[in-house]
Order: sequence, then structure tokens, then C-alpha cells
Amino acid sequence: MAQLSIQYKIYIEADDISAARIKSSTSFMKGLLNDSRNGYLKNADIDDESELDELTLRFYVEKEIHEEECSLPDDAESFVLDLAELLDKAASAQSYMDMEGSFFWEYDGKQKRYRFQSESGMDYCEIVEE
Repeated sequence: MAQLSIQYKIYIEADDISAARIKSSTSFMKGLLNDSRNGYLKNADIDDESELDELTLRFYVEKEIHEEECSLPDDAESFVLDLAELLDKAASAQSYMDMEGSFFWEYDGKQKRYRFQSESGMDYCEIVEE
């Protein structure tokens, strides 16, 4: 079995949006992560620092995984594409948000590092390999 390392950080922000939209956005993002078919996207550390009274959305997701022997080889193989799909879904469905972050993947002798960004008004996420 191969060794696996994954790290990802997703930062989402939006100002001057309704409290209902803040709640639905955080619920949507939690659902995207926890309902993912990829086991490495589930159970991430989520920090919701949104301020409903100030109409400010601040939502952060972080996860770091290190396995000496990969426990989910199919999920490890598809991780990069699965996370890219999740980010694109989030940008498309919640285009009023600013989203940015990075992710790193190393598996079976291959390694990739990416940065991503979706600005308010964009309905897609721009992902760039470093």
C-alpha cells in the first residue's frame, strides 16, 4: 500500500448578505463536504465565524491527513478531481461569495499542489497548479 498526504484549506467570505443566506450558505457547504462520495472530504474541521447581526459570512474549512498505508485507495486516486468538482459546485451555487484556498496531495509517488479562487460574481472556481 502507498503512503498518502492530503492538506486542504477553504476560506469563504461575503459581506452585506442576509442572515438567512448566511445560514443557507454554511449549511450548503457542510452538506457538500459531508455528503461527498470521497471519504477524505468528510469530517473536515469547520470554523464558522459568521456574524448574523453584522450580515457577514466567514466560513473556514481545514483538513490534514497523513496515512502510512492509504486506507481508501480509490478516494486517494480521485481526490484532486473530487475536490475540484466540490469547489466548482460551491462557486456556481453560491456566486455571491469570495472563496479561496489551497490543497496539497501526495500519493503513490505523485505530488500536486494547487491554489484556487472564486471572486464574488464568478460562477466557477479558478484552480491553478503550483
